[in-house]
Amino acid sequence: MIERLTFFVFAALALGSAIVVVVHRSPIWATLSLVLTLFSTAVLFVLLGAPFLAALQVLVYAGAIMVLFLFVIMLLN
Repeated sequence: MIERLTFFVFAALALGSAIVVVVHRSPIWATLSLVLTLFSTAVLFVLLGAPFLAALQVLVYAGAIMVLFLFVIMLLN
């Protein structure tokens, strides 16, 4: 029961933040929403029984690439 509720909460969070990435006009808020999307996808990977993919998702994508994107966006503004 709790796993199903957790799945639906983080799936809705991923979907909502992905919509914010596409719709929002500010690139900084869009990038931060993309980080939230990647974190919620990592939680979904954990629920599916793939903790290595979840750790990889957080470390590589949310940790390194998104910080680099955010740094470049802030540098160019």
